[in-house]
Amino acid sequence: MSPRDRPRSRAPWRRALLWGAALSTASVDVAQAEVVDATATTLISGRQDVRDGVVHTALPVYELVSVRATEIRLPGFDDTALVLSGWGALAMANTLEDKRGIGDLDLAFAEGKLLHRRVAVRLGRQLLMAGAGRNWAFDGLALTFKPVPWAGITAQSGVPVTPRFAVDRGDFLVGARAFVKPAFDGEAGLSFFQVLDHGLVSRRDLALDAYLAPAPNVPLFLSGLGTLSLYEMRLAEGHLAATYRWGSRWEATAGYRRTAPDLFLARNSIFAVFSQETRDEVGGYLYARLLPQLRLQGDYHLILDASGTGHDGSAKLTETLKGSPSATLGLEARRLSLPGRGYFLVRGFAQSRVRPPLVVSVDASTFFFDASVNGQSQSFSGAVALAWDIRPAWRGVVTGIGSITPFAERRFEGLLKVVYQFETHIRKVTP
Repeated sequence: MSPRDRPRSRAPWRRALLWGAALSTASVDVAQAEVVDATATTLISGRQDVRDGVVHTALPVYELVSVRATEIRLPGFDDTALVLSGWGALAMANTLEDKRGIGDLDLAFAEGKLLHRRVAVRLGRQLLMAGAGRNWAFDGLALTFKPVPWAGITAQSGVPVTPRFAVDRGDFLVGARAFVKPAFDGEAGLSFFQVLDHGLVSRRDLALDAYLAPAPNVPLFLSGLGTLSLYEMRLAEGHLAATYRWGSRWEATAGYRRTAPDLFLARNSIFAVFSQETRDEVGGYLYARLLPQLRLQGDYHLILDASGTGHDGSAKLTETLKGSPSATLGLEARRLSLPGRGYFLVRGFAQSRVRPPLVVSVDASTFFFDASVNGQSQSFSGAVALAWDIRPAWRGVVTGIGSITPFAERRFEGLLKVVYQFETHIRKVTP
């Protein structure tokens, strides 16, 4: 068993607690911030959950909290901010992960700029987004140095964060990206990213990314990304896209994408040796606002991989009806055809605000399979939901879902959600 395949370590949760404690006890006091934005959402859901042939009652209570404090006064620093975002869950019936309570921190970092905003510092739990990072979460330090307004370099180092319900992602990472930003709308960067797991290389990638608007008065946007696995010396991911907009009524995108699915796995994982295939997709997307209340969306992609040639296309028509009550109606169709498998999907949906505080939505879909699955060639599913704005900060949602699929002869699920959400802005001007 490779290090990647071992059970999830508890170390990331302990690290998250340490980051939260360090940030909360730092010399920067949130109360001294000029602006503090905070949001909290409470979610209560109840459902019947079938596991191992036994019906369990699941009744978890979730709390999602985010805080952002800005304009913190620190000598020598500009654009300072403190960001915290996390969640917790309490099981009122059956346990979650054999526990009554679970939780995690999604983000927890402090940031600021110094030396006349030429250097940016970020410390804590954060995301590595641009270039080869692929939105990688880590606990550590990120530095950005811009000697001139149009160019700079970023560097990151720290410990990968293991997402909850996932396996360990490694012990140490390092990354860097050099970038240029021309006077017009655009940016290009060259980045390096490496992850180690117990001293073994889990990922080692080199990426080139860019986006560009060639002319200020032409609504044409170009973007591209190429990621090379230095461990395998193969292209892990690459895509090129061009988007053109005609005002607010029309938009068209054409693009090409290649992926190597095995290179998205850790190189020291046993699963990485089972596949060296590539997948190519070429096609486009179209959005058209035919009338003020009528919108059309469609896409088509030609798919090529080791199994042969496939097709994936869809179209969706949506109409918004004005008046009382207002309503939205939609019809969607999709065709996926791959060698040896595929399906045709027909979906209809509607939503209406019956009364100011009450919204009703209905969704129904049917799949027609090219090849029978467990002896069935069709699948049906439908859902009805009622959402009630009880008070400005309270909302209740009742959902009923029924389906007949090749995997469950008949299934019905009811879901009740009660959401409480508030947002507060605090401004304290310090002398």
